[in-house]
Amino acid sequence: MLDDLFDFKSFIVDVILSNLEKIFRSFALIDIKVTDMMFINDSLISELCERFDIQSISLFKSKSIRSYDEILDRRSITHALYISVTIQEHKNEMMSLLITRLDQHKIIIDNL
Repeated sequence: MLDDLFDFKSFIVDVILSNLEKIFRSFALIDIKVTDMMFINDSLISELCERFDIQSISLFKSKSIRSYDEILDRRSITHALYISVTIQEHKNEMMSLLITRLDQHKIIIDNL
């Protein structure tokens, strides 16, 4: 029972976003149990879009999210970044990262 207190549901990993010419380094929280959505901090978007010559996409319908205590967040998410991601042997051809203000982590992804 005491061991349940230390049942980790997430961990932090180094992230390297790159193409053939450019590299961007950061950290990501890999969230195994809490959410099925993935997020990127809005403070990274302009730098990433400029560095890799990509653009965020407006969502057809804005998304509302709930905080960990099930309270509806006042911010709505209106844009996403769509990228191809490889983490070790796991490849996701089209990962959508919802753009929002994150407090502690720069990137949050679910269990690939």
